[in-house]
Amino acid sequence: ESHSASPAPGQTVRHAITPLDHQRVQLERLLKDPSKPAYIPPPPKEKTVRAPREMMKNVQGSSAGAGSGEFHVYKAGRRREYERLKIMEESARKVLKTAEFERKRKEAEEHAEARTAKNRARRQKKKERLKAKPAEKSPNGDDGKDNTTEAPVKKRRIINGTELVFRKPGEESEEDEE
Repeated sequence: ESHSASPAPGQTVRHAITPLDHQRVQLERLLKDPSKPAYIPPPPKEKTVRAPREMMKNVQGSSAGAGSGEFHVYKAGRRREYERLKIMEESARKVLKTAEFERKRKEAEEHAEARTAKNRARRQKKKERLKAKPAEKSPNGDDGKDNTTEAPVKKRRIINGTELVFRKPGEESEEDEE
C-alpha cells in the first residue's frame, strides 16, 4: 500500500476525458485508415406541421364541472397549437432570410458585373488608343507633325547643386555648339 503519485508498473491512470481529448481520439481513429469511409450522420429532419384531424373526438363543451382529466387534454392541445404556430413562424422567417440572401447575392453579382464591364471598356479604349498611334505614323517614319519646332526632351537631374544632363549617344551638348 504505497501512496505515491506515480502508478505502479503495468497500471494505467484513468481520468475523466475532456472534450478536447475526446475530439483528438475521434480524429485519430478517423485518420488511422483514410481509405475507410467516414460515417456522416444525416441532417436533422425539418419539423412539419401535422395535418389537422378530420373529426375531433373530445370536443370540450361549455358545461361546468369538467373532470380533472380534461385539464391535461386541454394542456396537450394548447401545446400542439403553440408548436404549430412556432413552426409556421420559423418557416416564414427562413423564407424571408433566403429571399434577403438571394437579393444581396444578386446585388453583389450586379455590382461585380458593372465593375467588370467598366474595366473591360477601359481596357478596350486603351487597346484602341495603342492601335491608333501606330496608324497615325506614315510609312516613311514621319508622323505627320513638323519636328523642327519641337526641341528634344532632355532629362535633367540636380546632384549636389550641379545640373546633370542625360543625353543619348551621338547627341551634341549645347556647350559644344557654341
